[in-house]
Amino acid sequence: MIVNVKATNKNNGEVISYKLEGDSTAGFLCDGTHMQEVADNKVREVNNNLILQGSPLYTIKSGESAEIEAMTFDIEINAE
Repeated sequence: MIVNVKATNKNNGEVISYKLEGDSTAGFLCDGTHMQEVADNKVREVNNNLILQGSPLYTIKSGESAEIEAMTFDIEINAE
């Protein structure tokens, strides 16, 4: 499954967009790298919020969308 991620920084309005590929059982990759090992600090911070217990990342199905409000980012995810 492909999950489109769009995160808006609450402090400066910066928008980060990228895709995750995988599933809730095997985990997700961002450009071939495990989502927790991404070099970009901002993307990794968003990913850390996505992996928390109760995150819709683990229950979302193709065609669904979800929103997550984190401390620094407002995060939208859409599953393809």
